[in-house]
Amino acid sequence: MKLALANAVRTEIINRLFAYLAESGEDVGMINSNTFNFPIVYEGEEGFVEVVAKVVKKDSDECYQERIDYQAKLVEKAEKAAEREKAAAEKKAKAEARAAEKAKKAAGPTEVTEE
Repeated sequence: MKLALANAVRTEIINRLFAYLAESGEDVGMINSNTFNFPIVYEGEEGFVEVVAKVVKKDSDECYQERIDYQAKLVEKAEKAAEREKAAAEKKAKAEARAAEKAKKAAGPTEVTEE
């Protein structure tokens, strides 16, 4: 895509997003030719969201591949998190079992009565 067309497309996209958020009641403001921001407050914490639009000079296959790669990365990250949680749960269960065994030994032998 030629630079002039890319700039026009970027401007159009920024204007549409800006207008949508402004109409939705957000306090939107431009901070650069391709960037705008708006304030947020969540759970008592204040911050700003910045939205940046850029038209990249990549072919469509490369752009679609980036999406696929990102999704794979998210899946891998979720799997690693699940593995960590499982390992932590197993470690906690072992520690609790050891603590229970130690408490049992500390209590001393139990009396066995014969009838």
